[in-house]
Amino acid sequence: MFRFRPEGKFLTPQQAGRVYDRIGRFQDWQILYEGSAIRELVRLGSFETAKSVFEFGCGTGAFAEKIMKIVSPECRYVGLDVSPAMNRLANRRLQRWADRASVKLGDGSSRLPERDRQFDRFVSNYVFDLLSPEYAAAILGEAHRVLNERGKLCLVSSGSGISRLSRVVTALWERIWTYKPALVGGCRPVDLQSMLASDQWSIEHHKTVISFGITSEVVVASRR
Repeated sequence: MFRFRPEGKFLTPQQAGRVYDRIGRFQDWQILYEGSAIRELVRLGSFETAKSVFEFGCGTGAFAEKIMKIVSPECRYVGLDVSPAMNRLANRRLQRWADRASVKLGDGSSRLPERDRQFDRFVSNYVFDLLSPEYAAAILGEAHRVLNERGKLCLVSSGSGISRLSRVVTALWERIWTYKPALVGGCRPVDLQSMLASDQWSIEHHKTVISFGITSEVVVASRR
């Protein structure tokens, strides 16, 4: 199966997995600046009506835990992450919903281990800012494949600054990423909207959220 190689400063999925094995237990602290954007995603994504959710890059399972408390009792959740440490943390966190929530360890492949059209939400929080453009395009293609006809793509990512402070933070972040991407978890500000092919996705909601000078972009799109 095809695997992507890094271009420029992009980390491979395997390299990203090793980075997050080291820093994974500290990830929940990022809620200080990620929390507002993720709350917007939960609201705009209408997760209370979801029957099946797939999360790409589920991390510590914090988002999964949040939505499992509001979805219907029959809703099932599947998470995927390339970090064994994250996998363990997420599975432990979701133990109370073990009958309908599971987390799989990814191998970095561009092909997701799921059947066509079996989910009505595809979620990814602060992951597309880690991926190379080619890998991101491939995963978006997979999201389109695994979502059903009424499916929604629900994404949050680091974005470019729009205020004076956030522009300064963006510039500093990009300089660090250029020097050594692992120092910022491999992530850099991206434009989520520009990644979505108009023949595959129809954007329903787009919002920019700034917390502590860090810009986040929230996008919910329906499958065409």
